[in-house]
Amino acid sequence: MVRTVPGAAAVSGGYVWSPMSHEPARSVTPRIMGVVNASVDSLTGGVDAAGAKELASEMVSGGASVLDCGGQSLRTDVREIPVAEELERVLPVIEAVHASCPGAAISIDTYRAEVAVAAIAAGASIVNDPSGLTDPDLPEVVAEHGVDVVVAYSRATPKVRMTRDKLVGNPMADGIAFLRDRLARLRAAGVDQKRVILDPGPDLGKSPEQTIAVLRGASRLRSALGVDRVLWAVSRKDFIGALVERMPSGRDPGTFGALSAIEIRPGDIVRVHDVAGVADFFKVRSALIDGYVGTLDLPEKFRYDP
Repeated sequence: MVRTVPGAAAVSGGYVWSPMSHEPARSVTPRIMGVVNASVDSLTGGVDAAGAKELASEMVSGGASVLDCGGQSLRTDVREIPVAEELERVLPVIEAVHASCPGAAISIDTYRAEVAVAAIAAGASIVNDPSGLTDPDLPEVVAEHGVDVVVAYSRATPKVRMTRDKLVGNPMADGIAFLRDRLARLRAAGVDQKRVILDPGPDLGKSPEQTIAVLRGASRLRSALGVDRVLWAVSRKDFIGALVERMPSGRDPGTFGALSAIEIRPGDIVRVHDVAGVADFFKVRSALIDGYVGTLDLPEKFRYDP
């Protein structure tokens, strides 16, 4: 049987791509956002200022250009902490990261306007709100300080687990409506849409299968809303755990699987825990998609493990 596709050379039993007939696909390497948590409740545990300085420097050396600092985890099995405690945790971390990694952008992971204001003063230039603007004062903070903002699609109340009976029926249609409303709030506050980064919100108010559906349809969200940049916060998420049945620390291979499947475009950001591993993933991906120019040799010191 001979099968053909436009621009391909036909052979018996399969396809052979003709390099003369089509320009090869080009890979897109996103910016890498490393997770630097000051919250002891986070999946990777929390760090203090000294630990943050060391971890941030390691992540930047590994390929991160953005460092996401948070003082409170969204875990639903632990209490919500007061604003004062969140600030006490996260501000020394931001200050340490800002001092040790001046070339990296700093993101504050919070849904509270008061925390965002203090974090911006300490050196943050991105507000990463995983709640979808539950704090009505946050758009004004973003507008006043001229920072970027990550807006997540999430119907969940922060720190409250969504049960299946509360889930929406059509997450794609609901996601477009939800995010359109949030974009309108930001515009009303005077925020330029170029400052907005879309987060499809994996695991946030969604079942694992809904998360998969929204991630697969994220290009529809992007085109429907006219937002250029997307934050892909897929690292070690529960939908991966549901698929592979592994604890968070064992979900990095599943994370690589997610990163290989999502539609990454220029300007996008991936939020990850294993920065060096993800940087390696994209380096190899780029070589295989785009080809490698020049001579590539393996140094002897990397040939065999001791």
